[in-house]
Amino acid sequence: MIMEQFLLALCGLPSSGKTTLAHAIREALDANVTIVSSDDWRDADYYTDWRPQRERLVRQATLAKVDELLRQGKSVIDDDTNYYESMRHELFKIALERECIFAIAHVTTSLEDAISWNSKRESTEITEDIIRRIDERFDPPGGRYLWDYPAAEVDMAGQNLDSAVAKILKILDSLKIAEEQEPTRITERTGEMIDKTTREAVTEFLEKHPELRGNREVSDVRRSVLKKAIESNLDTIAARRMTLKRLRGLLDR
Repeated sequence: MIMEQFLLALCGLPSSGKTTLAHAIREALDANVTIVSSDDWRDADYYTDWRPQRERLVRQATLAKVDELLRQGKSVIDDDTNYYESMRHELFKIALERECIFAIAHVTTSLEDAISWNSKRESTEITEDIIRRIDERFDPPGGRYLWDYPAAEVDMAGQNLDSAVAKILKILDSLKIAEEQEPTRITERTGEMIDKTTREAVTEFLEKHPELRGNREVSDVRRSVLKKAIESNLDTIAARRMTLKRLRGLLDR
């Protein structure tokens, strides 16, 4: 099968089967396809002291590699968690610039299955705590923008791999080159800034109160503030203040 150049962004928890899916897609294609894995820039020390803010350097290296390969005319499968909307948007912008097809495949394998599979790996630096923390921060694709809606959703624990691959290939073959899309409710730039601001506020709060790391209520606060900020068209300063105020409220419980 030969199709137009594409950038396929996988999205899902660690140990959810993304790499298995990525290799199955590449093997099924008679095309120039390269898998880019962010794990190529992570080592044992990275996971020993895993923090969301350390992802920035890894992301920069991964995005640079994706862009380089697309410039060379290759199609790319980005094998990463891509658990923030902003992460997926960075890939979408690259696809726009390189004028190729862009699609998201959401690997919806459950937290319980991901933890179970991870525990059975012979060698892994990923801990159960890391998987849970990413799950707490996960922004499911398709929440606000058309470009972010997943082309396919795959539960690697309950779906046949061959049928999942066939479905994704069929969808890729039907898509057009990525185009700029009208944002919903607020501009994408404003949305990104608010999203980034609330995340930075959470990071700052957890550095001062590490005992609350892994507490799902922290993520719930950020999501509720993000929703409120978007609906009320708040600026980043107001969104930051609201986030920190609500987070401090958790200390009084």
